[in-house]
Amino acid sequence: MKKVLSVVLTSILSLSLLAGCGSSNKDTNTSADKTKDTKTAAEYKDGKYKATYNKLDNHGWKAFVEVEIKDGKIASVDFDYLNKDNKRKSEDKEYNEKMKPISKTAPNEFCPKLEKDLVDKQEVDKVDAISGATTSTKNFKNLAKAALENAKKGDTKEAVVELKE
Repeated sequence: MKKVLSVVLTSILSLSLLAGCGSSNKDTNTSADKTKDTKTAAEYKDGKYKATYNKLDNHGWKAFVEVEIKDGKIASVDFDYLNKDNKRKSEDKEYNEKMKPISKTAPNEFCPKLEKDLVDKQEVDKVDAISGATTSTKNFKNLAKAALENAKKGDTKEAVVELKE
């Protein structure tokens, strides 16, 4: 009986010690994570970096992203699509008017939103997807990542990304 009681008491004490030594700190962002976040922005070299796809999509447009880095941070972003005549999709009034009723958005609306979101959040993966522009959001993120990879190296040569449809 004494043996069983001592085992039970030892177990209770062990559990109490474990619970007492556990951290109640709810901040899961450690100092190493904070250092990493700061380091990411500082890794970019000042300059302009552009990424495009290697060909026109099935609708005759080629997406591009140009990112400007100042003081190691994303200062401005230009995202759009160009056709074979180098005309911007966001400035194609007819295209925007046709797309808006179907998708509830159009390039003249979602391009500036994606650009602003990246400048505000400073991280491609934190950019919110835009309902009705899912493919364009994906294109934006793919190209922005390629441009920012070059920005880390200071390579201002245009990054050409394979378009997979």
